[in-house]
Amino acid sequence: MSMCDELGPKGEHYMQDYIMEAGGTSLCSIVAPYKGCGEKEIKFIEKMASGDASAVAAQEERLNKMKSDPKTKLTDTAASWMNQRLAILGQLAKRDPSDL
Repeated sequence: MSMCDELGPKGEHYMQDYIMEAGGTSLCSIVAPYKGCGEKEIKFIEKMASGDASAVAAQEERLNKMKSDPKTKLTDTAASWMNQRLAILGQLAKRDPSDL
């Protein structure tokens, strides 16, 4: 399949997903009103934002270990959710507490 077809001219968002995964980024902003976030992401932000920095760091470390472990087998959906959480945790680690 050609790249232009494989990455999504037919309404698919594969190109956007690929860029977000490769760049470790997310369209979801942790600053209320949580622009670009889905319901699942908002629940995760609220859960992690209520904890301290060590909880965020521990969760980020856990997910990074899972991601780098070759034994970890994830569906595309699970891998996408892992990347979304890592992007959120990265934002939370850099946050100014007054932003939330």
